[in-house]
Amino acid sequence: MKHFRIFILLLIAAIAGSCNKSDTQGTGVGDAVIVAKKIGSNTEYGIALYAYTFSSFKSVTAVSALNPGKTYTLKANQGYTTNFYYQIPDADFTTTVPEATTFTFSATFTNGVSNSFQDILTNKALPLPVFEKCQYNSTTSSIDITWTLLTDADSYAINIWDGTTLVFGSTELIKTKNYYTIAGSGNDWANGFTPQNGKTYTVRLLAFLYEPGGDSYNMQATSMSETPVVWGTN
Repeated sequence: MKHFRIFILLLIAAIAGSCNKSDTQGTGVGDAVIVAKKIGSNTEYGIALYAYTFSSFKSVTAVSALNPGKTYTLKANQGYTTNFYYQIPDADFTTTVPEATTFTFSATFTNGVSNSFQDILTNKALPLPVFEKCQYNSTTSSIDITWTLLTDADSYAINIWDGTTLVFGSTELIKTKNYYTIAGSGNDWANGFTPQNGKTYTVRLLAFLYEPGGDSYNMQATSMSETPVVWGTN
Protein backbone atom coordinates (compact mmCIF):
# COMPACT_ATOMS: atom_id res chain seq x y z
CA MET A 1 0.00 0.00 0.00
CA LYS A 2 1.19 3.48 -0.74
CA HIS A 3 2.12 5.64 2.22
CA PHE A 4 -0.40 8.11 3.58
CA ARG A 5 0.19 11.24 1.61
CA ILE A 6 -2.65 12.87 3.53
CA PHE A 7 -0.16 13.21 6.39
CA ILE A 8 1.81 15.74 4.39
CA LEU A 9 -1.22 18.00 4.72
CA LEU A 10 -2.04 17.09 8.30
CA LEU A 11 1.39 16.81 9.88
CA ILE A 12 3.94 18.83 7.95
CA ALA A 13 3.53 21.59 10.56
CA ALA A 14 4.16 19.24 13.48
CA ILE A 15 7.56 20.77 14.10
CA ALA A 16 5.92 24.16 14.66
CA GLY A 17 4.39 23.03 17.90
CA SER A 18 7.40 21.14 19.18
CA CYS A 19 10.54 23.07 18.23
CA ASN A 20 12.07 26.47 18.79
CA LYS A 21 12.27 28.04 15.33
CA SER A 22 15.58 29.63 16.25
CA ASP A 23 17.05 26.18 16.82
CA THR A 24 16.01 24.16 13.77
CA GLN A 25 19.31 22.87 12.42
CA GLY A 26 19.23 19.58 14.30
CA THR A 27 15.75 19.18 15.72
CA GLY A 28 12.99 16.85 14.65
CA VAL A 29 9.87 15.08 15.88
CA GLY A 30 8.62 11.57 15.22
CA ASP A 31 5.19 10.02 15.02
CA ALA A 32 4.34 6.31 15.14
CA VAL A 33 0.83 5.45 13.98
CA ILE A 34 -1.20 2.22 14.10
CA VAL A 35 -2.80 1.62 10.71
CA ALA A 36 -5.96 -0.49 10.25
CA LYS A 37 -7.34 -1.55 6.89
CA LYS A 38 -9.11 -4.40 5.13
CA ILE A 39 -6.85 -7.02 3.57
CA GLY A 40 -8.87 -9.75 1.94
CA SER A 41 -11.77 -10.41 4.31
CA ASN A 42 -9.86 -9.43 7.45
CA THR A 43 -9.19 -6.22 9.31
CA GLU A 44 -5.42 -6.10 9.70
CA TYR A 45 -2.98 -3.79 11.44
CA GLY A 46 0.45 -2.35 10.81
CA ILE A 47 2.55 0.66 11.76
CA ALA A 48 3.53 3.80 9.89
CA LEU A 49 6.44 5.98 11.03
CA TYR A 50 6.91 9.69 10.27
CA ALA A 51 9.67 12.18 11.07
CA TYR A 52 9.54 15.97 10.58
CA THR A 53 11.99 18.83 10.78
CA PHE A 54 12.21 22.55 10.05
CA SER A 55 15.61 22.02 8.46
CA SER A 56 16.49 19.03 6.24
CA PHE A 57 17.07 15.36 6.94
CA LYS A 58 19.87 13.35 5.35
CA SER A 59 18.76 10.05 6.90
CA VAL A 60 16.33 8.79 9.55
CA THR A 61 16.03 5.39 11.23
CA ALA A 62 13.75 4.17 14.02
CA VAL A 63 13.68 1.28 16.48
CA SER A 64 10.97 -0.01 18.81
CA ALA A 65 11.69 -0.64 22.47
CA LEU A 66 9.96 -4.01 22.01
CA ASN A 67 12.41 -5.09 19.30
CA PRO A 68 15.57 -2.96 19.46
CA GLY A 69 17.37 -5.33 17.08
CA LYS A 70 15.11 -4.35 14.17
CA THR A 71 15.83 -1.02 12.47
CA TYR A 72 13.30 0.78 10.28
CA THR A 73 14.81 3.03 7.60
CA LEU A 74 12.63 5.99 6.71
CA LYS A 75 12.81 7.75 3.34
CA ALA A 76 11.89 11.15 1.98
CA ASN A 77 8.14 11.53 1.56
CA GLN A 78 7.57 12.51 -2.10
CA GLY A 79 11.04 14.03 -2.16
CA TYR A 80 10.50 16.32 0.83
CA THR A 81 13.67 16.24 2.94
CA THR A 82 11.72 17.81 5.82
CA ASN A 83 9.35 14.83 5.96
CA PHE A 84 10.51 11.19 6.09
CA TYR A 85 8.30 8.11 6.43
CA TYR A 86 8.21 4.33 6.64
CA GLN A 87 5.13 2.21 5.90
CA ILE A 88 5.13 -1.45 6.92
CA PRO A 89 4.30 -3.48 3.78
CA ASP A 90 0.97 -5.29 3.46
CA ALA A 91 2.66 -8.66 3.89
CA ASP A 92 3.69 -7.67 7.42
CA PHE A 93 0.21 -6.55 8.52
CA THR A 94 -1.45 -8.92 11.00
CA THR A 95 -4.89 -9.42 12.54
CA THR A 96 -3.38 -8.54 15.94
CA VAL A 97 -3.20 -4.91 17.08
CA PRO A 98 0.44 -3.86 17.66
CA GLU A 99 1.59 -3.71 21.27
CA ALA A 100 2.26 -0.46 23.07
CA THR A 101 5.87 0.65 22.72
CA THR A 102 8.20 3.62 22.39
CA PHE A 103 9.89 4.36 19.07
CA THR A 104 13.26 6.09 19.09
CA PHE A 105 14.11 7.99 15.92
CA SER A 106 17.74 8.70 15.03
CA ALA A 107 18.26 11.44 12.46
CA THR A 108 21.22 12.86 10.62
CA PHE A 109 20.64 16.28 9.12
CA THR A 110 22.11 17.62 5.89
CA ASN A 111 24.33 19.98 7.90
CA GLY A 112 25.94 16.95 9.59
CA VAL A 113 24.21 17.32 12.96
CA SER A 114 22.74 14.13 14.50
CA ASN A 115 19.92 13.93 17.01
CA SER A 116 17.34 11.51 18.38
CA PHE A 117 13.72 11.89 19.46
CA GLN A 118 10.96 9.57 20.66
CA ASP A 119 7.27 8.88 20.27
CA ILE A 120 5.15 6.78 22.64
CA LEU A 121 2.64 4.50 20.91
CA THR A 122 -0.22 2.93 22.88
CA ASN A 123 -2.12 -0.14 21.63
CA LYS A 124 -5.27 1.87 20.86
CA ALA A 125 -6.51 1.28 17.30
CA LEU A 126 -9.52 2.51 15.33
CA PRO A 127 -12.18 0.30 13.75
CA LEU A 128 -12.66 0.68 10.03
CA PRO A 129 -14.96 3.51 8.94
CA VAL A 130 -18.15 2.45 7.17
CA PHE A 131 -19.51 4.12 4.04
CA GLU A 132 -23.24 4.75 4.07
CA LYS A 133 -23.20 6.19 0.56
CA CYS A 134 -20.60 6.92 -2.08
CA GLN A 135 -22.28 7.72 -5.37
CA TYR A 136 -21.96 10.07 -8.32
CA ASN A 137 -24.74 12.65 -8.46
CA SER A 138 -25.54 13.52 -12.08
CA THR A 139 -27.64 16.53 -11.03
CA THR A 140 -24.74 18.26 -9.27
CA SER A 141 -21.92 16.54 -11.21
CA SER A 142 -20.26 15.51 -7.98
CA ILE A 143 -19.68 12.52 -5.70
CA ASP A 144 -21.83 12.44 -2.57
CA ILE A 145 -20.28 10.58 0.37
CA THR A 146 -21.73 9.80 3.79
CA TRP A 147 -20.41 7.53 6.51
CA THR A 148 -21.14 6.28 10.03
CA LEU A 149 -19.30 8.25 12.69
CA LEU A 150 -16.81 6.28 14.77
CA THR A 151 -17.00 6.74 18.54
CA ASP A 152 -13.29 7.39 19.04
CA ALA A 153 -12.35 9.14 15.80
CA ASP A 154 -11.05 12.69 16.16
CA SER A 155 -11.20 13.58 12.46
CA TYR A 156 -11.64 12.22 8.94
CA ALA A 157 -10.30 12.78 5.43
CA ILE A 158 -11.20 11.70 1.90
CA ASN A 159 -8.76 10.59 -0.80
CA ILE A 160 -9.43 9.57 -4.39
CA TRP A 161 -7.02 7.29 -6.23
CA ASP A 162 -6.61 6.70 -9.94
CA GLY A 163 -4.98 3.31 -9.75
CA THR A 164 -1.90 3.89 -7.58
CA THR A 165 -1.91 7.68 -8.07
CA LEU A 166 -3.43 9.99 -5.50
CA VAL A 167 -5.55 12.50 -7.43
CA PHE A 168 -7.66 14.07 -4.68
CA GLY A 169 -7.04 14.82 -1.01
CA SER A 170 -9.50 16.66 1.21
CA THR A 171 -8.56 18.83 4.14
CA GLU A 172 -9.02 17.31 7.59
CA LEU A 173 -12.72 17.02 8.47
CA ILE A 174 -14.05 17.54 11.99
CA LYS A 175 -15.15 14.47 13.94
CA THR A 176 -18.87 15.38 13.85
CA LYS A 177 -18.94 15.64 10.05
CA ASN A 178 -20.23 12.51 8.30
CA TYR A 179 -20.79 13.77 4.77
CA TYR A 180 -18.72 15.24 1.98
CA THR A 181 -19.34 16.33 -1.62
CA ILE A 182 -16.60 16.23 -4.23
CA ALA A 183 -17.06 18.39 -7.33
CA GLY A 184 -15.03 17.90 -10.49
CA SER A 185 -12.94 21.01 -9.89
CA GLY A 186 -11.29 22.70 -6.95
CA ASN A 187 -8.00 23.00 -5.10
CA ASP A 188 -8.11 19.52 -3.58
CA TRP A 189 -7.51 17.78 -6.93
CA ALA A 190 -3.97 17.12 -8.09
CA ASN A 191 -2.57 19.85 -10.30
CA GLY A 192 -3.85 19.49 -13.84
CA PHE A 193 -6.09 16.51 -13.04
CA THR A 194 -9.68 16.35 -14.28
CA PRO A 195 -11.88 13.30 -13.55
CA GLN A 196 -13.05 11.54 -16.69
CA ASN A 197 -16.64 10.44 -17.33
CA GLY A 198 -17.05 6.68 -17.30
CA LYS A 199 -13.78 6.04 -15.44
CA THR A 200 -13.70 4.14 -12.15
CA TYR A 201 -11.82 5.69 -9.23
CA THR A 202 -11.18 4.45 -5.70
CA VAL A 203 -12.55 6.58 -2.87
CA ARG A 204 -10.69 6.13 0.41
CA LEU A 205 -12.24 7.26 3.68
CA LEU A 206 -9.70 7.75 6.48
CA ALA A 207 -10.42 8.13 10.19
CA PHE A 208 -7.84 9.50 12.63
CA LEU A 209 -7.31 9.08 16.35
CA TYR A 210 -5.07 11.58 18.15
CA GLU A 211 -2.53 10.71 20.80
CA PRO A 212 -3.77 11.24 24.38
CA GLY A 213 -3.87 14.99 24.82
CA GLY A 214 -2.73 15.36 21.21
CA ASP A 215 -4.13 16.89 18.07
CA SER A 216 -3.99 16.41 14.32
CA TYR A 217 -0.21 16.79 14.47
CA ASN A 218 0.16 13.93 16.97
CA MET A 219 -1.62 10.83 15.71
CA GLN A 220 -2.12 7.54 17.53
CA ALA A 221 -3.99 5.58 14.89
CA THR A 222 -5.69 5.73 11.52
CA SER A 223 -8.09 3.39 9.76
CA MET A 224 -9.39 3.34 6.23
CA SER A 225 -12.05 1.90 3.97
CA GLU A 226 -12.25 2.02 0.19
CA THR A 227 -14.99 1.78 -2.40
CA PRO A 228 -15.05 2.22 -6.20
CA VAL A 229 -17.05 4.95 -7.88
CA VAL A 230 -17.60 5.64 -11.58
CA TRP A 231 -17.34 9.33 -12.41
CA GLY A 232 -20.29 10.55 -14.46
CA THR A 233 -22.52 7.53 -13.71
CA ASN A 234 -25.11 7.17 -10.95
